[in-house]
Amino acid sequence: MASLFQLIPLIFSIVVLFGFMGWFQIDLNFTTALLSSIMIGVGIDYTTHFCWHVREHYISIGDLSVAIEKTLSINGRGIILNALSVMIGFSALIFSEFLNVRFFGLLMILMIGTCLLGALVVVPAFLIQFQPKFIINQRKCNG
Repeated sequence: MASLFQLIPLIFSIVVLFGFMGWFQIDLNFTTALLSSIMIGVGIDYTTHFCWHVREHYISIGDLSVAIEKTLSINGRGIILNALSVMIGFSALIFSEFLNVRFFGLLMILMIGTCLLGALVVVPAFLIQFQPKFIINQRKCNG
């Protein structure tokens, strides 16, 4: 079940990314095709960190909404700073003379931003709505 929640921001990001590429008629080529595989490696980290900290806060607090709020206020900053630093790193590609590399840089920034939004907005909504066992049952086991 936890792995399904890990996929939420990735699916969100893939839909936004390829929708953006289609809307602006950016070709799917060798360079842009790499985006999906990089997205999996980069985007899953934000959700993993978020869910881990929600679980840890839930174990000590016992209230899922408060655990999510605490995670967003304490650990959310680190997740945001991580995403921003990666986005800044990829922004250097925007200045490339090669059009494909320039598109790659722009799309990476978009992709990381949508993965971040997915992890900090979409995942908390799903956690509150579905209250998954990989978070809720931890209190019973540890408390």
